[in-house]
Amino acid sequence: MSAETLNARKPLSGGNADQPRVDLSEPLDWLTAGFGTFRAAPGASLFYGVLFSLACLAVLGLARELPGFAVAFLSGLLLVGQFLAAGLYTAARQLERGNTVSIAAGVGLLLRRRVHLGLFAVVLALIMLAWLRLSALLYDLQTGAAPPSMESYLGLFHGGGDPWVVLYFTGIGFLLAVTVFCISAVAIPLIVDRDASPLAAVRASARVVARNLPAMTIWAAFIVALTGIGILTFFVAMVVLFPVLGYATWHSYRGLVERE
Repeated sequence: MSAETLNARKPLSGGNADQPRVDLSEPLDWLTAGFGTFRAAPGASLFYGVLFSLACLAVLGLARELPGFAVAFLSGLLLVGQFLAAGLYTAARQLERGNTVSIAAGVGLLLRRRVHLGLFAVVLALIMLAWLRLSALLYDLQTGAAPPSMESYLGLFHGGGDPWVVLYFTGIGFLLAVTVFCISAVAIPLIVDRDASPLAAVRASARVVARNLPAMTIWAAFIVALTGIGILTFFVAMVVLFPVLGYATWHSYRGLVERE
């Protein structure tokens, strides 16, 4: 039996639920480690960063051409980002093992994990589909028009809509973001590294977020802030920020799951 198989079957213990495991300074350590991994593999890192930035620009273009599907395109981008980051996790994993980073070998590993990765993608897609349907319903109740465009949604937040509807949109969007973060904080790295089942990965991710809520809140704030910088630079900065965040997520997985 291979070492990888043994690692994939390593159980995730329950641990002590009462004691926080991560210092508040550790999210910054993950980011620092992410920059270090970026410097160790600049070629592969920039490859994934460029792919993600191009995907962002493509979604922006599609949203302008087909504004009625803008929110659907943005939701799809979240899925694309999650699984492009999986390529970064394979690169970080290769570096940890003292190997040269190989995109081809990384793709091969992802293909071997395709069943569990695919099932996890279905979980995320269902959550985002629920958000799309609910947001469209709320918009229809507010305006009587469908399908909503991105400009229409933004109009709600510029004095063009009922404050209660704006509150609903804000609350539902926040719940969507929190849900996705909680179930995916370490889920895809865990699937990539150990070939964990989607259920085990989601449970492990929710568990480490719940047990380390203050530190994970800081980590989520870093992600939002750096993503905001990427958007403000019309995704140019995402060429570097996306791989750095991906590698930092891998290091957060190592730090969090090793405490389980």
